[in-house]
Amino acid sequence: MGTVSTVQCSGLVERLKCLHQTTDEMGLKQWLQRELEGYEDASALPWYRIIECRQRGLFQHAHSGRQQTCQINEQALSQRDLAQVRFLLLRGPLVAYLDCHALVLERWPSALLEEYRQILIPEHTCMHAWKEPVVSIKDKLVLGVDQMLQEYVPTMSREMDCCNLSLRAIQHRRWQI
Repeated sequence: MGTVSTVQCSGLVERLKCLHQTTDEMGLKQWLQRELEGYEDASALPWYRIIECRQRGLFQHAHSGRQQTCQINEQALSQRDLAQVRFLLLRGPLVAYLDCHALVLERWPSALLEEYRQILIPEHTCMHAWKEPVVSIKDKLVLGVDQMLQEYVPTMSREMDCCNLSLRAIQHRRWQI
C-alpha cells in the first residue's frame, strides 16, 4: 500500500463530516457517524478496520537477565488463543488513527500472557506481549474508507470538492449502502 499524506487524511475527515450533515440516507448516515465517532463493542466492523497483526514480546533470559524484543512464533499458540490476538479491531473514531506518529499496539490479555510467558522461547520469560499491525493502520483505514465512498457514493468524489456540494443536490440524490 502506498502512503497517504496528512492533507488527504484531513480532507477525508472533512468530506465525511460534510456528507454526514447533508445526507438523508439512514444507512449512509449511520456508517458515517460510526466512522466519525467510533464503533460500539457490539457493532460489526467493516473489513478495513480489522488489521492482521504479528505477535511480539519483551523477553528476559533466565540466567543473564538480558532483555530483548522478539517476534513470537504463532505456531507456539493454540488456535483458540491465536484467535484472541491475531487481529486488531479498530473501534475508535477514524481521526484517532490518522496521526502519522501514533503506533497502535494492543497488549495481550494478562491471562493469556500468564499461560504462555514461560514456554514461548526456551530459557526466556516473556515480560510483555503485544499485537503489532502488519500493515500501516492509517493507510488501510484511509484507503478502505475511500473505497467505500467510491463504491457506495460514486458521484461524491466528482461533485464534492472540499464540501462544495450543494445541500439541494444531495437531497435529490438517493445514496445506497
